Amino acid sequence: MVNLSEKHKLILYILIKYFKKLNKMFEDKPLEASVSKIDFIKFLKSLQIVEKSERGLYKNLEILQKKRLIRYENRFLKLTDRGFKVAIEKEKDLLPYLRAIVRLEGEHLKPLKSVQTYFK
Repeated sequence: MVNLSEKHKLILYILIKYFKKLNKMFEDKPLEASVSKIDFIKFLKSLQIVEKSERGLYKNLEILQKKRLIRYENRFLKLTDRGFKVAIEKEKDLLPYLRAIVRLEGEHLKPLKSVQTYFK
């Protein structure tokens, strides 16, 4: 398997989720969304979960390209099959946490027993 840092895996995971979200707009059309390097870097910066400069993120994308996890096709980012597999593995790692967050933030949260309360 590919030796990657958690940050690189997170970038791949975000990229696959970003593509999935973009492509939802084109589900009923024979189109596929793509994103340029700079647009994806700006998106990563806007998330404020990666504390790197734009240049640092650009270098990270170059590392992912050298490891053949992403490729550039007509100036747009594409995941390779290997990159897709790594992103899916990261998604499997994060899925229990994401489910818990969604459930805790959802309005359908009901305690199993009656909740005991205390004065502050």
